[in-house]
Amino acid sequence: MKTAAIICEYNPFHNGHLYQIEQIRHQLGVDHIVAVMSGDFVQRGTPAFCGKYTRAELALRNGIDLVFELPVCYASASAEYFAYGSVSLLNSLNSIDYLVFGTEAGDLEQLRRCADLFAEEPEDYRVLLQESLKRGLSFPAARASAASGILGTDLSDLLSAPNNILAVEYLKALSKCRSAIQPYTIRRTGSDYHDTDMTRFSSATGIRTSIMQHGIRPELKSSVPYDTFHYFETSYHMDYPIEFNDFSEMLYYQLIMDPHPERYLDYHPELMDRIAKHYAHASDIDTLISDVKSRNFTYTRISRYLLHLLLKITAEQACTPCPYAKILGIRKSHSALIKQLRHVSDISVIQKTAQYKHILEGDALLSFEQTLHATALYRHVTEQKYRTKQPSELTQSLLIV
Repeated sequence: MKTAAIICEYNPFHNGHLYQIEQIRHQLGVDHIVAVMSGDFVQRGTPAFCGKYTRAELALRNGIDLVFELPVCYASASAEYFAYGSVSLLNSLNSIDYLVFGTEAGDLEQLRRCADLFAEEPEDYRVLLQESLKRGLSFPAARASAASGILGTDLSDLLSAPNNILAVEYLKALSKCRSAIQPYTIRRTGSDYHDTDMTRFSSATGIRTSIMQHGIRPELKSSVPYDTFHYFETSYHMDYPIEFNDFSEMLYYQLIMDPHPERYLDYHPELMDRIAKHYAHASDIDTLISDVKSRNFTYTRISRYLLHLLLKITAEQACTPCPYAKILGIRKSHSALIKQLRHVSDISVIQKTAQYKHILEGDALLSFEQTLHATALYRHVTEQKYRTKQPSELTQSLLIV
């Protein structure tokens, strides 16, 4: 029995995701495909466009066999922590044969060379990196410049593509975990990560942007599977879309009341000074981020820090291996997989949320409850925005499709 894993957000699930799943089955012939998926907050440092159970159900209806939730401390973090949390979870299951990820390059060997270099950081690389930073390059550009100098080839395009960057971090994390999981890449097809054009393989960014600007238009049908479009039509302005601005009052309260903002992941004193200068006069979170943004602090960096402040996520949490595996849903035909995972996994596999206090302890318990609290905030905002009742996480049943 062979099992492949995907690390994902499915924010929302679209044709590119379906293509990847179909290619995994065709190219690898695996028996199971499991996904580690971000919950209600995602790596850009924002709430998910729609809730985690909706996104998990759409994945299960389109070929994923089991969906795990990535704890929020990793799901909302930069690529390095996002990858490490996800890979450490998968590695602890002792059941995964392949980690499959999409890349713009499609060149696993070149990505592996970069990953090895960044993991080892030899002295000559560090010297070139510092020289590039002193020239005023951003860290990603400086890293690409230094790697190009060491590896003897121009890596600026390779290391500027979002999926390639994540792939490098997945490879680093596999090495850090000393994992036997085999990496496997499928070349990304269709629109680039940040493209907003609507095509058969539109990006998640493009789909979200289209809905936010124009509502549910017929041309969306060509970019997403039937189940996704059906959800878009039937649930629009009932439980989605959710935006970071919907959390503006909560964040304003946290900025006023928290005396130790330096405790949270992505803190920087200069960044906090800029936030303190502007937050009292900003009408919402988007305005605040726009006011704070500078050459040193990108929109995503600011957004991540503000989310970590809101959810009280520390750097120490994101640096440690994932301490449990929470299942969001499973396809009925693959339900025996849960028993197998529980038997061989090095970490607790949580199927029923209400039982977590009897299963977890220590840091695992704290991490689980932090994600529970994040879900509760997301649920509260959804109910307030759309005046619709949302199920409590403690009473939410395991999704079975």
